[in-house]
Amino acid sequence: MEPTRKREPVNRVRSAIEESIFVQISAYRDPQLCYTLDSLFEQAAEPLRLRVCICWQHGPEEKIPKSVFRGRNIEVIPFNFSESQGANWARRIVQKRWMGEEFSFIIDSHLRFAPKWDRQLISMLRLLEEQNIEKPIITQYPPDFDPERFKKRKTRIPLKIYKEAYHQNMLLHFAGFPLPLWRWLKEPVRAEFLALGFLFSRGSFNREIPIDPHIYFFGDEITTGLRAYTTGYNFFHPHRVIAWHLYSRQSRTGHWDDHPDWRSLDRRSYSRIKKYLQGLPPAQFPLGRKRTLKQYEKFTGLKMVLS
Repeated sequence: MEPTRKREPVNRVRSAIEESIFVQISAYRDPQLCYTLDSLFEQAAEPLRLRVCICWQHGPEEKIPKSVFRGRNIEVIPFNFSESQGANWARRIVQKRWMGEEFSFIIDSHLRFAPKWDRQLISMLRLLEEQNIEKPIITQYPPDFDPERFKKRKTRIPLKIYKEAYHQNMLLHFAGFPLPLWRWLKEPVRAEFLALGFLFSRGSFNREIPIDPHIYFFGDEITTGLRAYTTGYNFFHPHRVIAWHLYSRQSRTGHWDDHPDWRSLDRRSYSRIKKYLQGLPPAQFPLGRKRTLKQYEKFTGLKMVLS
């Protein structure tokens, strides 16, 4: 549960323009956060359409410069890092701040963005809707980047999410590999899995698919994807690179580095995940009724749990 505590003053003003986007960021002691925010706003075609909410889990000396906020609609929910209960605990805190914006964008705190990323994502989503595709989601593992070389050297090859490995007999680990024939693609391509570090959708996703705060780390994407798929959502990868992701953890501290009890959180999380993947989710976070778990297994060609 979110602790009861005095809050710092925050900015919580819904964007008044059309095609508003609620950007959700969970940031744990991440020095890349400020650069992510700068790129997010500077590369947007319409920065005024953005409302950003951040669950900022930080140490006493870790500050966000005031210059980052200037002229930008950013809300910060601050926590001392010792209070944090994991990535999805933070994501759920932010998700609850949705104020009915037309679009939702869940991202990680260590990204860089392509020019006019917002216009590109909205166009892709609307193109799919015009093809009568129900509840499309644009999602991806963005390609990697090096902060020191980003301006001069970055890949333009979009990635597709594939199964990487089972863990404890559960489908939990995924990886991104080059999207086949990407140079010739003209529109987003069907995906089997979603990524919680880059998930663009209609804002109603926040009402229909609340993120389970009790899933510690691995397993959040497959359980959220299962719930979204069974609720009628359809996943797509962008056919062009919209963002880049810093995968190296050398520049930031992980939750598990600070919390000696993380293994206990992880064990409880895996027990919860297995119930999801067996079709027995907790009542607060049910599977949908449009499709079944078996249909998702048939769609992906993979068992959720190995016998």
